[in-house]
Amino acid sequence: MNIRRIFPVLIIALMVLAWANTTRAGFGISPPYVRNDSLTTGSHYEQKIVLVRGDPIEDLKAEISIDVPKAGDWISIDKGEEFILPKGETQVPMVVSVDVPKNAKYENYKGFIRIVTSSLKPLEKGSVTIALGARIDVDLTVAEIIIFNFDVLAVGLPDLEEGWKFWKIKLPGRIKAKIKIANTGNVEAAPTRVHLDIYDINCKDLLESSDDTRFKKVKSFETKEIFAGFKTKLEIGAYCGEIKIFKHDEIIKEQKVFFNILERGGLSEAPGGFLGLNFWIWGGIGIIALAGMGYGGYRGYRVWKKREGEKAK
Repeated sequence: MNIRRIFPVLIIALMVLAWANTTRAGFGISPPYVRNDSLTTGSHYEQKIVLVRGDPIEDLKAEISIDVPKAGDWISIDKGEEFILPKGETQVPMVVSVDVPKNAKYENYKGFIRIVTSSLKPLEKGSVTIALGARIDVDLTVAEIIIFNFDVLAVGLPDLEEGWKFWKIKLPGRIKAKIKIANTGNVEAAPTRVHLDIYDINCKDLLESSDDTRFKKVKSFETKEIFAGFKTKLEIGAYCGEIKIFKHDEIIKEQKVFFNILERGGLSEAPGGFLGLNFWIWGGIGIIALAGMGYGGYRGYRVWKKREGEKAK
């Protein structure tokens, strides 16, 4: 066997093994920064950072320190300043939140967040611990500018039950459209208006149209699901809905969604309220009943007064 030929191969193999061991034992973060140049006073911003371990053979303690001059107290970590990286978990997410005070100065704020990890095992006499860590660069700009903007990520129109019927009273059904919003601006935002056209199942004959303009707003730089509500008098059946979502006067999302109106009790979830009726419905029944009793009492009182007057004569 020629040693000269084998020696280079052995060297390469040792280098590969050494690289592999270093990778498994390594520690990193993704992304390694918290950046935003569109903040304004009162803004809230969140950035998810994933802590990555190459070889999670034991629990590690992670310690966080924040060094961002004049803005360090704006920053918080959802897991706190100390938390455990569990054994067996190669990726552990954490959320860095930035809450800009309303009296913040309009300027650029830079610094970093340092993460240091250490073993939970007690040190043996004469041994040396190796702490792995990483640094997250922070670059935040607070500007005197209002940005109202959002993206529509998803639209859904779940099935609903037909309107409630009681004697000669028929209340409309309630359509609840689900809209997932990503607020990309620096102020709270929501659609200006959501319009719904309902067609037959072939999407040809227009049956109903309605709008909703009242929504819960989504905080700046957050993603959240909101709901648009519409009343309908349509009967049981399958329908085609066309939803238009407005930002001011601009349609930023238009989508067709098919849905069904089912008989009462047709949805899988248990009906709410008492005896399957909504508490608002019972409230309406109660008001009608009280109004009827009040009117009946008033009429009885008038008859009684009339009779008393006739007796007095």
